[in-house]
Amino acid sequence: MMDQYIRFPESRHELKTNAYGFHQLCEMPGVVGAVDGSHSACPAPTSEHRSLFIYSLVLQAVCDRNLKCLDICPGWLSSVHDAHVYMNSPVAH
Repeated sequence: MMDQYIRFPESRHELKTNAYGFHQLCEMPGVVGAVDGSHSACPAPTSEHRSLFIYSLVLQAVCDRNLKCLDICPGWLSSVHDAHVYMNSPVAH
């Protein structure tokens, strides 16, 4: 279902429409989407294996000017740098 609702613009027309929208909103030409990352906390177990537990995961999202998600890249370990997440996401390729 994700591909049906979260889809990065592919056609030249869609890209131009998004860029025009951002230009109208904040006078930034050529911007198609805004990217940001967020950490999602994961409750740690109280067991002896607590040291092996991942405390948070990173979710990267790209949104258009109307805050519609164009792309998401979930599940990276919290220790991974934002630039690494971006470079390994679908929008970087």
